Amino acid sequence: MEVHHHAHTARKKWTHYFWEFLMLFLAVFCGFLAEYQLEHKIERDREKQYSLTLYEDLKADTSILNALISESDFVIPKVDSFRLLVHTKAIGDIPSGTWYYYGRFGTRNLILSLQNVTLQQLISSGGLRYFKKQNVVYNIAAYDKVIRDIKNTLDLQLWTYNEVIKARNQIFDSWFMDEIMDFSITSSKVDSFKQKSFPLLSNKREDFLNYANYCQMRSFNKKGERESLVQALKSAEKLMALLKKEYHLK
Repeated sequence: MEVHHHAHTARKKWTHYFWEFLMLFLAVFCGFLAEYQLEHKIERDREKQYSLTLYEDLKADTSILNALISESDFVIPKVDSFRLLVHTKAIGDIPSGTWYYYGRFGTRNLILSLQNVTLQQLISSGGLRYFKKQNVVYNIAAYDKVIRDIKNTLDLQLWTYNEVIKARNQIFDSWFMDEIMDFSITSSKVDSFKQKSFPLLSNKREDFLNYANYCQMRSFNKKGERESLVQALKSAEKLMALLKKEYHLK
């Protein structure tokens, strides 16, 4: 009669299971660390890239804002000069070219077209989270706010602007304004234009006063626009300096 001997499997010690668990834990933990470091590096790279593109956009913005401030400094005195002429001169006392020259500035409108692609992308896509420096985030938000405030103000003035155009068109035929619409024309050409005689659509004093009253509002609004542009310029320059310092931009 055969006798069958059963094989006995040796029981593993608890330390064996401990080391298996530890090795598995370390493998998972190291994988987590590697993934975390990779994600952290990607975010740092995006932060640096965003800071660079934002800086380049701000360089363009400061150039545009400086040009708009210079334009305001040129336009506002002309609007005020038209108002002064209306209240101190009879319509027929000065050449109609002079009325045309100063009268055209009342409808000069501010067009705010900035290089804000990066800024809008940061705001709309939640890209601000990539910026770890809170002073940078604060100044980005501050610049965005001042720009939005200007745009909102311009939108609110659209109705008034349309009324100003109607008032101007009661007096002037804009066809004759074409040759002096460019700000870069020489002073001699301006002087020559001001001495010319162009037909007026109306020479009624009440029509001139009506337009002058609208120009008073335009003057007030444009002076406010100029202050806002200066504020935006300072905000942009401050943000540029901060980005340059924090991210070592050249």
